[in-house]
Amino acid sequence: MVYRGKPSKACLRCRKRKLRCDLQRDSCGQCIRATHICSGYRDTEQLRVRDETQATRQKALSCSSKPIPRTLATTIQDRARNAFFFHYVSGFSKTYDVLEPLYEHSPSDRPLIASVDAVSLAFFSFQFDCEQASHISREKYLSALPLLNKALRSPESATSDSTLSAVLLLDLFEKITNNNPRSIGSWMSHINGALALVEMRESPLLQDYTGHRLSARLSTNLLISCVSANSPVPPALIKLRSDLEPFLNKDDPKWRLSGLVVKYANLKGAIQDGCLLSFDIIARATELDHEFVSLGKHMASTWLYNTTYLEEISERVFEKRYDAYPDHLVTQGWNVLRVMRILLNDIIRTHRVSPDTGPFNNGSSPRNSAIATGYINGIAKDICATAPQFTEHESPTPRSKTYSTTQRLRCYTLLFPLYVAGLHASSTTQIKAWIIQQLRFMSDEMGIRNASVVAQILGQNGGTCPWDVYAVLGSYAFAA
Repeated sequence: MVYRGKPSKACLRCRKRKLRCDLQRDSCGQCIRATHICSGYRDTEQLRVRDETQATRQKALSCSSKPIPRTLATTIQDRARNAFFFHYVSGFSKTYDVLEPLYEHSPSDRPLIASVDAVSLAFFSFQFDCEQASHISREKYLSALPLLNKALRSPESATSDSTLSAVLLLDLFEKITNNNPRSIGSWMSHINGALALVEMRESPLLQDYTGHRLSARLSTNLLISCVSANSPVPPALIKLRSDLEPFLNKDDPKWRLSGLVVKYANLKGAIQDGCLLSFDIIARATELDHEFVSLGKHMASTWLYNTTYLEEISERVFEKRYDAYPDHLVTQGWNVLRVMRILLNDIIRTHRVSPDTGPFNNGSSPRNSAIATGYINGIAKDICATAPQFTEHESPTPRSKTYSTTQRLRCYTLLFPLYVAGLHASSTTQIKAWIIQQLRFMSDEMGIRNASVVAQILGQNGGTCPWDVYAVLGSYAFAA
C-alpha cells in the first residue's frame, strides 16, 4: 500500500496559518482579503490510498531477472595474508611496519612476494590449526628459495630492502615451523644470511626509516638467536648496534635492555666454551645482575606499572597481588628483564657447588646460593603478577567468554616467562603449581594450544632447558 500524503481541502496559506478556508473557486476569500496569490487546492485524486501490491510485485519480479553478483569467496591465502599483516605490520606487534610499501611495489616474481605468502600461511596454520595452510606454506617456502637465490646473484637486488625483508621473513618462517634450534641448520642460516647482506651494502643502511627498521629487526633477531643457542654475539652484530645507536634514543628502556642481553649472551658463550672458572662466572653474573637491577630501578616513566592487592583470594591471582602495565609491549619488556635475572641467579647458585670457586668457598661471596634462590623466588612472583591483566581474572563466568585473537596472543607472550619462573622457583613457594594451573586455564578456556604443552613440560621432574621450550613456542616469531 502506498500513501501519498495527508489530504486537505484548504489552500496552502490557510493550512500554514491555521485559518478556516472558504474554498472559493480559483482563490479563497482569505487570500483575496490579504491581497495574496492563493496557492490553490490539492488534487484529491493524488491523495488517495491505493493498493499497489500488484505493481510492486511486478517491479520485484523484473529486478529478480537481473543477475546479482555473488560475494567473492575469500581464499585461504587472502585470509592468511590479512592475518599476517594485522599481526606483524599494523596490529599486534608492528615488527615489520615497513613491509607494506615494499610489498606493494614488488613484482610478482620477486622473492618478497613468495616469502610473504609462505610466512603468512605458516602463521595462519599456527593460529588456526589449519593443516591445509601448513601444506601450502611449505610449497611457497620452497618456491621462494630459488627466487631468492636468483636475486642474490645481482648486486643491485641483493642489497635492496626488498631482498633483505624476504630473508628476514624466511627466518621468521623457520621460527614458526621448526622448533629444534640445535638440530636444524636452517634455524640460524637465514638470520646469518641477512647479516651478510647488510655487510654487502656500500651505502649506509640506516639513511632512511625503512633501512633503520630492518636493521633494528635484524639486530634483535640475531641477538635472541645467539642467546637461544648459547653463542657469543658476533662482531658484526656489535658493529650493527654501533651503527644503529646514533639513530636511537639511548635512554630507551628496550635499547638499554638489549645491551645487557648482549652481555648475557657473551657470558653464556664463554661458559659454554669452558674458558671461565666458577669464581669468574659468579663474579661476572653477579655484576651483570646488578646492572639489570639498576635498569629496573631507573626505568622510564612510560614503563611504570601499578600494583593492586586483592582482599579476597582469586585462583588466577598469585598471593592476591597483580600488576597492570600500559600495554603488552611494556609487559614483555619487563619480563625479559626478569627472565635474564632468574637465569643469572641460577648460574650463581649452580656454580657455588664447584670446587674451584676460590674465595667464594668460605662464604664471603655477597651472593651465595641462598641469596640467589631468594632473588629467584621474588622475581618469579613478579612474573606471576603479570598474568592476571591478560587472563581477565575478574570475569565471573570465564567459560561463557569468547577471547579474541589479540587477547590470546597477549597471553601467548606470557608462556615463556611463566615457564622460566615455574622451573626455577623453590617448591616451597607453590609458584610452579599455580603456573601450571594458569597454563591449563589458557589452554582449556582461551584455546592456546601450546599452553598445555608448556604445562606438561613444566610438570615433568627436572624440567627442560628454557631455550628448548622457547624454540617450541616459536622463538621471537610471536613476540610483541
